[in-house]
Amino acid sequence: MGRLKRYHPPGTSPGTLPETGIKGQVELITYGSQGVRRAQGLTVAQALSLPRERAWLRVKGLDTEIVAELGRQLNVHPLVLEDILNPGQRPKMELHPHFLFLVVDVPLLSGSTLQEVQVSLLLFRDLVVSVEEREHAFFVGVEKRLGLGFGRLFQYGSDYLAYALVDAAVDHFFPVVESLGEQLEELEEILLAQQDQVLPQLHTLRRHLLRLRRSLWPLRDAVGNLLRQEAELVGDGVRVFFRDVHDHTLYLLDLVENYRDMAGSLVELSLSMVAQRTNEVMKVLTVIGTIFLPLTFIVGVYGMNFEHMPELAWPWAYPALWGIMVLLGLGMLRAFRRRGWL
Repeated sequence: MGRLKRYHPPGTSPGTLPETGIKGQVELITYGSQGVRRAQGLTVAQALSLPRERAWLRVKGLDTEIVAELGRQLNVHPLVLEDILNPGQRPKMELHPHFLFLVVDVPLLSGSTLQEVQVSLLLFRDLVVSVEEREHAFFVGVEKRLGLGFGRLFQYGSDYLAYALVDAAVDHFFPVVESLGEQLEELEEILLAQQDQVLPQLHTLRRHLLRLRRSLWPLRDAVGNLLRQEAELVGDGVRVFFRDVHDHTLYLLDLVENYRDMAGSLVELSLSMVAQRTNEVMKVLTVIGTIFLPLTFIVGVYGMNFEHMPELAWPWAYPALWGIMVLLGLGMLRAFRRRGWL
């Protein structure tokens, strides 16, 4: 099932925050020369009042009150807050005077169901805020790297943490795209073996690939805009890593496009094979009808109610008629096989 987007009633003032009815959680991870510390169960104001060198403020769940408090405490534009609370946003990058706003999608494939979870990122000088549509182990790898207490996350500023989160979101596309590719290959084998009808599965995969393309295409543009614009919050050293993310999105887009073409070709092949099987059945039925046509004519002639029909008085008329019809049918079958019609 697709994501349900929350729309305001027509005529609602821009920047109005929707009431989601969701209770979120706030977690603060501070890191730097003093090590890594984690605090949970805080309000936004309490989290921002804690001393920090660099910090990652995580909001899990689209809680209207928490997002509104983020706007008040960090002076975030109401339109940005509205985008955060409306899942289904097009992945994008917006450069504001004192922060950078990024929207990325994280795909989740469960069986035959594909979902995208929106993650909104706010990058400040010494703070990264992530608002996750719902709680999931999206960034467990980043948390583990922070737990080591050393590495590039400690060497660079908060811009590198923002890169690491975007990179982790993009990395989630790879197993999803790979799984869809494997399913396509399995369906191709089934189709070529003529074992089953695979059109419903093919249409499902095509929809999944289209949804991934809709997420990857604007994400590619967003990262590309970040690389082209002079964003002071992203240093030159970290810009190189964002270029690598851009390359990953291009590679994923190529895979998705190739798999979409493959799925379209398999749909056409499936329809062609169905048409071919139908033609084979029609050819057999046509041959059968052609054989019975002269036999029907003979039976029809001798089924007429005329009084004077000389053959009716002949004792061998009935078996002779059967012999003629059998020989006629066998002769036609032999002629059809010689011509390659059977």
